[in-house]
Amino acid sequence: MNRRAFLKGSVVSGIAMGFPNILTAQGNKTYSTALVGCGWWGTNILEQAVASGRCKIVGLVDVDQRQLSRCGEKLA
Repeated sequence: MNRRAFLKGSVVSGIAMGFPNILTAQGNKTYSTALVGCGWWGTNILEQAVASGRCKIVGLVDVDQRQLSRCGEKLA
């Protein structure tokens, strides 16, 4: 099995497993969210998740203390 086939199968399986949750999701549910990798992309995704009002940040992790500090300041 090559990498491309593995990734396609993983994506399809992930969507299939999560589909029932999407159908039954309640509008008032809040998710505990942690970000691993506080770079530009991760911080932007987390900002959007927080803006949705459905995510509560419970943790931030990054090996670069500067990135971790920037992300924390943006979300504070």
